[in-house]
Amino acid sequence: MKNFNRPEFIFACGLLLLMSVAHFSFGQESTTTKRFYMELAGGYGFPLVSDDLGSTNELIGTANRLIRADSSISIRPMQGTQGPGWHFGFNAGHMFHPNIGFELGFRYIRSNRFLLAKNETTTLQSEHGIIGERTDIIPQLVLNFKFKNKWSVYSKSGLIIPVWGRSRSDIKIDDQEGRLLFDFLGLENPDIHGRVRINASTFGKFSYGFQTRIGAGYEVLDWLTVFGELSYAALTIRSKEDRFDDVEINLFNINGGTPLVLTEDDIDEIDKRTVFVNELTENSNNPLVNENTDPNRPLEELARKDNFNQLAISFGLRFYLK
Repeated sequence: MKNFNRPEFIFACGLLLLMSVAHFSFGQESTTTKRFYMELAGGYGFPLVSDDLGSTNELIGTANRLIRADSSISIRPMQGTQGPGWHFGFNAGHMFHPNIGFELGFRYIRSNRFLLAKNETTTLQSEHGIIGERTDIIPQLVLNFKFKNKWSVYSKSGLIIPVWGRSRSDIKIDDQEGRLLFDFLGLENPDIHGRVRINASTFGKFSYGFQTRIGAGYEVLDWLTVFGELSYAALTIRSKEDRFDDVEINLFNINGGTPLVLTEDDIDEIDKRTVFVNELTENSNNPLVNENTDPNRPLEELARKDNFNQLAISFGLRFYLK
């Protein structure tokens, strides 16, 4: 079965739409002059084409898991994308033909916080949330048709090229069964409870995606147009590096005594930084394949992809330059 959510398919549909509009537009009379313009726009993106989510922390797991005091159990898979959220952008373009032009866009996106996974029992409460943000450069082809009553319709298709971005994670664990003590020190004592608070950042490798937009504008003044548009973006980003920015681990005996408090300065490099590679071998710095790991080097893990697909609406102003 063909995958109609692949970026290549979306891009092909966008080009087909552009060709159709161009064929229609070139046969019409147009009053649009050839000139430069600038746009300011903002809007909101909605989730589309979700993937399976999950935490990298084993205590939290890969699902929304709830065990209640009456022993009833609820386990729900976590799915989503980092695409939903607010975006703001600036575009600069030139109509080198009354109906066709080229545009270069700059856009900042900040996704909503959402859960990657959650594990909650009567003695363990843990969750992993994430917020994504990035800046994109968007080169795109523009096809525009202007009606005599000041209305215009247009379509845009092109690439999405992230030039900066990160995903900020927050991990929270409250343990009342001694699992943190066993994970950190390999000791078993149910009287040792613990709390973990971690803020981490994930950075991506060079990636690109595709975007298609359709919109309509109204000419308020000769030099000013207001517009609204609907867009679809298909983008996945390969992870490059994970690192802990802020760590607080608190282990304490419920019967009294001095608690043990650890911060990021007390943790080995292998525990607070991960680099992503295409292959793990016996020489990789990962205990799953190498017994002689170096604690002063980052952990090596297999590369993964994060989903940033979205369906978005935008509104803005277009300023024409004489």
